[in-house]
Amino acid sequence: MIIVAVINQKGGVGKTTTCTNLGACLARRGLRTLLVDLDPQANMTLGVRGEGVEVPYGLSDVLRDPIGKPLAGIVRRIGEDPLFLAPGHMDMARCEAALVRSEHAEYRLRQALRHYGRQHPTDWVLLDCPPSLGILTQNAIVASNYLLVPTEAKFYSFAGMATLNKMILNLTREFDFDGELLGVLLTLYDARPRVHQTIANEIRERFGDLVFETVIHRNVRLSEAEIEGVPIITFDSKSRGAQNYDSLAVEVLKRTQK
Repeated sequence: MIIVAVINQKGGVGKTTTCTNLGACLARRGLRTLLVDLDPQANMTLGVRGEGVEVPYGLSDVLRDPIGKPLAGIVRRIGEDPLFLAPGHMDMARCEAALVRSEHAEYRLRQALRHYGRQHPTDWVLLDCPPSLGILTQNAIVASNYLLVPTEAKFYSFAGMATLNKMILNLTREFDFDGELLGVLLTLYDARPRVHQTIANEIRERFGDLVFETVIHRNVRLSEAEIEGVPIITFDSKSRGAQNYDSLAVEVLKRTQK
C-alpha cells in the first residue's frame, strides 16, 4: 500500500483537484485507490458527491479512536472503478483542536491506515491535506511513504515551499518518518503570461528532476467536472485536464515502480 500526502500550506494550488483526479486515473487502471479527505472544508468530498453518503461516524472519530472507530466503517466506493472515499466534514476542525491536546496525536492516521490495510488490501492511498501545517497535515506526513506538492507558478505559492521543506525536515527528525518527496507538480498553468514561464523555470532549476514533466494546465472542464461531482477522467476523458492527470498517473507509477 503506497500512501501519498498531497500537501502545500498555500491554498488554491490544486491539491484537492490533484488528489481526486490522480486517484481516479490510478483506479481506472484497476488499482484499488482510497481517497482520504483531511481538509475541514471537505471540498474533495463535495467534489465527488460524497457529502450525502450514510456513515455511522466521521473521519474525526477515526482519528480520535483509530481502533474503536475503524476507517473501514466510513469508506465508501465512488463509481464503477475501484476508487474509494473516506469522506471529510467540517467536524475535522474541532478534531484538530482535540488532537493538539492528545498524546502521540501525530500517529493516529498512520494507525488507522495500517489497520485498514490489513483488512482491505489497497494499492494506493491519497491524502488531501488542509492548507496549513497543523496537526492534520502532520498526521498525513507521518503516515505517508511519499509527499506530492502541487504549486501554482506564482511567487507566493513557490515561496511557501521553503516553509514546507523546513517542516518536513523537522518531522523527519522528530518522528519515525522515512518517506520522500515524490515530486513537485505545476498546476493551474498558463503559458501565456511571462511570469508563469519565469517562475516555472525557477522551480525546475531549484528542484530539478523532482518536478514532474507533466504540467496541469488551466482547463474549464476540470471545474465543470467538480460541479458535476465526478473525476475529469469520467466527465470528459478527451479533455486536456483528463489527459494531464492521466499523464501524471503514468509518471507517478514510473517513479514508484508499481
